[in-house]
Amino acid sequence: MSKAARFDWSQFRLGIYVQDNPDDLYDMWATSRGLTRWFLRSAAFALSDGLPSSRRLIAQAPPFESLPQRPDEERCSASDRYRWEWYYNGGVIGESWILDSRPPTKLTFGFGDAMEVELLLRKQGKLCEIALRQYHIPDTPAGRHNLHLGSRVAWAFFLANLKSVAEGGLDLRETDRPRTRQLHLVNI
Repeated sequence: MSKAARFDWSQFRLGIYVQDNPDDLYDMWATSRGLTRWFLRSAAFALSDGLPSSRRLIAQAPPFESLPQRPDEERCSASDRYRWEWYYNGGVIGESWILDSRPPTKLTFGFGDAMEVELLLRKQGKLCEIALRQYHIPDTPAGRHNLHLGSRVAWAFFLANLKSVAEGGLDLRETDRPRTRQLHLVNI
């Protein structure tokens, strides 16, 4: 009898094809203006003094507001800090660093306390393939439920919303603040 393969809770991969070019799609990930079109309520990138040498807490880094901010249409670069605000739950705010930036094919950023998200964009004829990988997910009951399964479901919606916005302009997110407090909504 063969042993069943162990499920890898520490990462997942998702992908989507979008009818757009890699440069324009990269801007939708790497600029504040682009991110707020399909993903976030607000987004800001700031130049920083480099990536931390270890996974130090945001609280130990200089205050985000004290760093020079990039204009909304300017692409982020590796070692930039970011601050993102979502619509859901009254506006959850996340901060981290851009870990790698290779326009228009690769972007990697810190996500949550210790996770990372890598995006690879590749031209496929008239389409662009977007491959997303989230990794360093803690293999704990909370990590499995909240970070693996929760993030996977959220990214599936947001990748579909990116495709919708890029191909036709329709934003599928719920942006009404009182309704976004309802955590069972799929489009926040």
